[in-house]
Amino acid sequence: KGFDANDREALSLWNTAVEAVMFSKMIQSMKEFFLGVSLITLVLGGIGVMNIMLIAVRERTREIGLRKALGATSRSIHRQFIIEGLTLTVASGALGLLAGYGLCRLINMLPMPARFSGMIITPGTGVLATVALAIVGLLAALYPASRAASLPPVESLRYEA
Repeated sequence: KGFDANDREALSLWNTAVEAVMFSKMIQSMKEFFLGVSLITLVLGGIGVMNIMLIAVRERTREIGLRKALGATSRSIHRQFIIEGLTLTVASGALGLLAGYGLCRLINMLPMPARFSGMIITPGTGVLATVALAIVGLLAALYPASRAASLPPVESLRYEA
């Protein structure tokens, strides 16, 4: 054919194995990136829940004082605020998961390349998100619950908002 036998560029070869490895590395990098973004989002959401719970403690200081004066233990008040924090995070997480599922369904209705399986939410992903959300909710509610439980009843009853 008239080319030099030592010229490695004279005859090109298409190796799909190299492309498959590069594609899987790219997908893995994207998964790690989105995992990082989701964890940062969860932490920021936890900070928001904690701020909401601290505002609730401040607004309900007289109620907490009245409950303590009537015999409520610090433990029951602590438990009440933990449950409220978990309820708030789980309810908002459920709404977010439903919105994400709906968005995936809408995107999957669009025309896509043949080898793209679409956007799917696996049960494992849902369980992992729920567990992570519950942990963040628990951690976010701990400080406001402790603060509410440690309020002295007499001081709380005198509190003017």
